[in-house]
Order: sequence, then structure tokens, then C-alpha cells
Amino acid sequence: MNITKSELLSILSAGDVPVREGEQYLEDLKTFPKVAYWEYFWNDEMASGDDYETVVTYQVSFASRTPRHPALLAIKQALNAAGLHPAISHEYIKAQSGPGWWHSYFSVDITEALE
Repeated sequence: MNITKSELLSILSAGDVPVREGEQYLEDLKTFPKVAYWEYFWNDEMASGDDYETVVTYQVSFASRTPRHPALLAIKQALNAAGLHPAISHEYIKAQSGPGWWHSYFSVDITEALE
């Protein structure tokens, strides 16, 4: 099941934390928790006839100071309510200075018109 980018943004907002497009947002070590998302794969899928639609795969990253953050759980519930059940991976990132943080991430396919 694919959703639109605006539907994805609505789902990510369910966590009531800052959401920004771009992997570089993860480098902002002053803001926790937060969501960063970015596209990393395009795939043209044939629809009926000779038309096609582009499916864009986005990585969604959730960064927090604690595992199983309530905002991440709210986003998971919103994904599930939309019929999406992505596998969510988790890792602990050790900071070079200051406290480390938890990185939870998954991919979502979005139907987009690339122009």
C-alpha cells in the first residue's frame, strides 16, 4: 500500500515532535526527539495501459534520548491505522561529546509525480 507525501507528513506529525526533510537534520544534536525523512529510491511502476506512477521510497528516522519514546509509538500507531506496518530498526548512537541517542528508522513507499 502506497500513500502520498502529504499523508506521510500527517502520520509523522502524530508524534507531536519536530519533523524536517533531510538527513542532515539528524546532525542537530540540540533537538530531541525529532523526525527526519528523505527520499533514497525511485521506482517507476506501470499502471493501466502505458501510464506509470513513480513510487519514491523514503527513509524515516526518529531520534530520541530514550528507547521506545512515546512519540515514536504514536507514529507507529498512526502508520498501523493507515494500513502500513513497516519493520522498524533501532540502534544506539554513541556521541563523541555529550550523551548518546536512540535512532529508530524505517522505510515507506510514497506515490509521487516527479516532474
